[in-house]
Amino acid sequence: MHEIKVGEHWVESIGPLQVHMDTLITAWLAMIGIILTAFVITRKLCIIPDGFQSFCEMLMEFLEGLVKGEMGERGLKHAPIISSLFLFILFANLEGQLPWRLYHLDQGEFASPTNDINTTLGLALVVSAYYIGAGIMEKGFGYFRHYFQPLWFMFPFNLLEDFTRPLSLSLRLFGNILAGELIILILITLIPIFVPVPMMLFELFVAFIQAYIFSALAASYIGAATAKEH
Repeated sequence: MHEIKVGEHWVESIGPLQVHMDTLITAWLAMIGIILTAFVITRKLCIIPDGFQSFCEMLMEFLEGLVKGEMGERGLKHAPIISSLFLFILFANLEGQLPWRLYHLDQGEFASPTNDINTTLGLALVVSAYYIGAGIMEKGFGYFRHYFQPLWFMFPFNLLEDFTRPLSLSLRLFGNILAGELIILILITLIPIFVPVPMMLFELFVAFIQAYIFSALAASYIGAATAKEH
């Protein structure tokens, strides 16, 4: 019977930092997967695309539509960050469906990097820094006026919102991915391996939905920060 472990990681010291090496490796694998996929797609583009190129073009049109839906045409300049977030989270989430338990580590285990709160919090902080920076680039330091609206004493509450946004983003993604992987692991532990297959197929859908939700909320925050009336 498998032992179910939650929150344990392969920890190594790099200088003064304590690094979760299992998360670091799987995060880099997700990035390498994105780079290789992009290389394969763009290496030989066709005017009449084949099935794989058509799928990838549809995916990019979907992401551009997501950005335009939140920010309009003006928001297309932010499409690269939204697309990068979506693709990384999607690839990272899908890694959780790989048979990592075949590789036994002395501590921790390989899994989706998004089941580590450090990864999801890091992504959320990137979003926060980006939308604040985008707001300043769009409006100058007049961006900070919204902290005092509708009345000046709302400043601490509006400021708190900028801290709760990354926290809610990170916890939502972390909780859903970790819960899905735990459910599959429990099912595999308790019943024959072919029974959890429907749940694993459902988790593929969840991987896409969670990437979409995170990206859509990020686009919404950027849109709000750069809107003229904000």
